[in-house]
Amino acid sequence: MLMERKQRGVTMIELLIAIVIMGLLMTMGMPAFNLWTQNIQTRGAAESILNGLQLARTEAVRRNTNVRLDLTDATGVVSWTVGCVTVTADCPANIQSYSNEAGKNARVGVSVAALPAPIPANHFDVPLTIGNGLPAGVTFDGIGRMPVANIGADISRIDVMNAANANARRMVIVVEVGGQVRMCDPALPRATNPQGCA
Repeated sequence: MLMERKQRGVTMIELLIAIVIMGLLMTMGMPAFNLWTQNIQTRGAAESILNGLQLARTEAVRRNTNVRLDLTDATGVVSWTVGCVTVTADCPANIQSYSNEAGKNARVGVSVAALPAPIPANHFDVPLTIGNGLPAGVTFDGIGRMPVANIGADISRIDVMNAANANARRMVIVVEVGGQVRMCDPALPRATNPQGCA
């Protein structure tokens, strides 16, 4: 005598309930995913500017001449060029350029105002306006410093923020007179976190 085995599958109702539950979970998680995506774009744009500044400083020291990074887009889209201030056969006007094609939501604003020393804890609380002070740039001399004649005219602070989402993370890049460049998060206190701004 053969034993009959009953096969059971998933009923249509069970399948529909599973689809509805997955849809609800995805709907609840979408805002967090969107914010995460916007934060990634902002950080990527800030890192590209930081890399451009470091490249300009390195090239200035290597070539022993003034090299400048210019943020070239007046609307705040991340776009920069590194080139020699005095163009020669050995020092071109365009050493490297960058244009942020992927993350159009990441935008910048700049300030040329001298940074106070020491920087107060609340100095970076108010973000700069997108497009503020642009186009603008920073020059580094042959020893990697900002030339004295450029202090007050060159960028001292760059805010990178997201034009599409006000809740997205904002990053700040600080350029000091001595040529030091660093990126920080104004939402974090520097006393307890090295990634903080002030």
